Amino acid sequence: MKVTFIGTAGSLLAANKSYPSILINDDLLLDCGEGTTQKLLKIKSINNIKIICITHLHNDHFLGLFSLLWYYWLNNRTEDLEIIGPPQTQETIEKIVNLINTPKGMRSFDLQYVELEDSNEMQVFKRKYNIKTIKVVHSIVAFAYRIENGNKSICYSGDTSPSQNLKKLAKNCDLLICESTFPSKFKKIAYKYGHSTPFDLAKLAIESNSKRVAMVHIFSTFSNQREKFKLEAEKELKRKIILAEDLMKIEL
Repeated sequence: MKVTFIGTAGSLLAANKSYPSILINDDLLLDCGEGTTQKLLKIKSINNIKIICITHLHNDHFLGLFSLLWYYWLNNRTEDLEIIGPPQTQETIEKIVNLINTPKGMRSFDLQYVELEDSNEMQVFKRKYNIKTIKVVHSIVAFAYRIENGNKSICYSGDTSPSQNLKKLAKNCDLLICESTFPSKFKKIAYKYGHSTPFDLAKLAIESNSKRVAMVHIFSTFSNQREKFKLEAEKELKRKIILAEDLMKIEL
């Protein structure tokens, strides 16, 4: 499996980082933040996307979808696009499509929606990939995803405070991609807003027995502390982690 970090910014955009989006192989997106369309054009993967999995309906994790759809409509895409997301995903997307005055005759393909159940049960969808998802702890309803292909697996936390659900989903995964929005000394603020710290990332990796770990979604205010975040997590984990950058690629 190939993983490309399309966007790795945390909550605030940065000059050198787009909002969250992770490309699996060339055809599945985890989140679709602002900047995704341009990055997909840059790496020549834009016409390959078949499925988009949205963790939650906050601006930074899904509003890039509309420039992507606009690109597809203007280029007369005909293949349907599947969107998996939390409750009200279809209503939210369709409302925004209308609010941005999308011409009625512009749509050249259908959007196939799968809305997740607001429960603590693991939900499984079999496509080209085995897609598993479970609810996590955030300020609104949010989900983490696990993508399995053959004997390889990737777990993406989305935005979340530490939770048993996420530990369960990440168990024995080949790559854990986890947010670290705030420094560990700000854990009370992190938990208040449904986020995690470098210490939380390390603890999750240990308890889930994740083989490799990538850190994403560091709040841009702390961008000058990125290496400190990394070292703090590594000290607890006692091995190296990956500090993800936009357009970084990993092969599993």
